[in-house]
Amino acid sequence: MNSRAIKLILVLSILGLSLFAAGCSNTEGNEWERLVCEVESVNSGAPLVSAYLDVGGDGMSGTDDDSFPIDWVPVLFRARPYSTAITIPEDAAHSWFHITGYNLTWTPNEGAPAGLTDYNVVNGYCDLIVPVHDEGVVSVLIADRQMKEEAWYRALYLDPTLSYSANCRLDFTGHESGSEKEVTVSGGMVVTFYGAVSTN
Repeated sequence: MNSRAIKLILVLSILGLSLFAAGCSNTEGNEWERLVCEVESVNSGAPLVSAYLDVGGDGMSGTDDDSFPIDWVPVLFRARPYSTAITIPEDAAHSWFHITGYNLTWTPNEGAPAGLTDYNVVNGYCDLIVPVHDEGVVSVLIADRQMKEEAWYRALYLDPTLSYSANCRLDFTGHESGSEKEVTVSGGMVVTFYGAVSTN
């Protein structure tokens, strides 16, 4: 076998291995789209404190300033081109990302009730347009009064020494303008549950 044939075999082998490696890489998902939408923050980057009762400014339960809160958090998104080599003019095709829904998944930490997972949300609705080089905010309901009236939640109020926490994962679905390809944008936070808190 002459040296020319050996070189050809080497080149073909390297090309084949490159194609195989490229085929094995993950080029799916939000980070590979022309317009990339990312979660910049959930609840401004802070964990959420969720309580059965807000005792108000006086710090005492059973008074007129008590309230029974529901919990929602702001989710901040930012949209950008895939790379600096891509130019996306405003108001052009693919110039904004449309968030159309979300899934919310609870993962109880040690001591947290398994009943939290009954409040997972699948195919929840939300609607938000995030323009390229810009931000957008949507609010997501985390804990409503139905959840807070569960026995395992009210127990926190009846016994102030109790508390627990859980991870809350948010997977938003959407697509860039001019495309029907749905992609997922994920974020999350830790939620700590108490019986009562004070607005002070």
